[in-house]
Amino acid sequence: MKLLGEIKSLLKIIKPHRIINAISIFKEQGWNGVKYHFWLVKDKERGLKEKKGRIYDVEPLYEYLSLEQYEPIVFSTYTNPLVSIIIPVYNQFAYTYNCLRAIKKYSEGVDYEIIIADDSSTDLTSELEKNTKGIKVIHNKSNYQFLINCNCAVKEAKGKYLVFLNNDTQVQKHWLKSLVDLLQTEERVGLAGSKLVYPTGLVQEAGGIVWRDATVLQYGNNRQAGEEELNYLRETDYVSGASIIIRKKLWEEIGGFDERFAPAYYEDVDLAFEVREQGYKVVYQPESEVVHFEGMSSKLENEQIRGIEKNRKLFLEKWEDVLKKRYFRAEDYRKRIAAMRKYRTAEENR
Repeated sequence: MKLLGEIKSLLKIIKPHRIINAISIFKEQGWNGVKYHFWLVKDKERGLKEKKGRIYDVEPLYEYLSLEQYEPIVFSTYTNPLVSIIIPVYNQFAYTYNCLRAIKKYSEGVDYEIIIADDSSTDLTSELEKNTKGIKVIHNKSNYQFLINCNCAVKEAKGKYLVFLNNDTQVQKHWLKSLVDLLQTEERVGLAGSKLVYPTGLVQEAGGIVWRDATVLQYGNNRQAGEEELNYLRETDYVSGASIIIRKKLWEEIGGFDERFAPAYYEDVDLAFEVREQGYKVVYQPESEVVHFEGMSSKLENEQIRGIEKNRKLFLEKWEDVLKKRYFRAEDYRKRIAAMRKYRTAEENR
């Protein structure tokens, strides 16, 4: 009877044009794969029907040949900044420039410093200080790549809180203050992440889900940013390293990103697990919204895919016992979402 009910539910959302796709998924992943895929489809369609899209402030990208063509940026400086914003970069100067403009525009109410960790760039990034004042730029003599670059940059940070921000982002109003206020008012929150949205206004990630086999899901992907379900503060399995805040003291106790995951991939998921091991919470903060031009920091290529799979296996080996005890299987998608909603209801009734 349970199987019959599931089939009836799926038939409501498997439109004729999706039949071929469903057959293909069934051949590769079986019945559970079909269920998992089409419940995701249902979630996305519900968001579109609710028409809860948002319009974000996104600067156009201008790739000029010289620094003189870019308007200078001047940041205020503080002797004792509360927050250190660390931006790892490798080339892509135009994205970094727009990222900095957005930070200056929308980071009011917080004393912060900016640390650009230039990973031996060969474009205009190598001359960034000539255009942008009030920031610290570290020029690596060789290419450390993402993870090592971030770990090294933290050594220059003065802030009580560390923010890691991808250079292919444009932050939105109150993005920083909402993250800082959360950690200042909630002592047991050790790590928090922003709502990441695509330039189209659709969600990239509203917190991440980790499955028992160490695969991950960007929750809320391609749904409307204004959906109620994506706009409440909640604990989450992990938050994407594209925009996160962590207590510096906690970062130091953990030892930063685990360098076994170098050059990149799964270091943010691993960090979230390490934070929980220290007794702190990992939280998704929807009030902090950041537009992410995903794929500009690095291109999705075969080498990257191999790196992701390699580090998934490493992560699984490191956290296998924890995953088996506390985490759902991917085919139990609906149970996992139900657990999130139950947690929300419990929090609201406290």
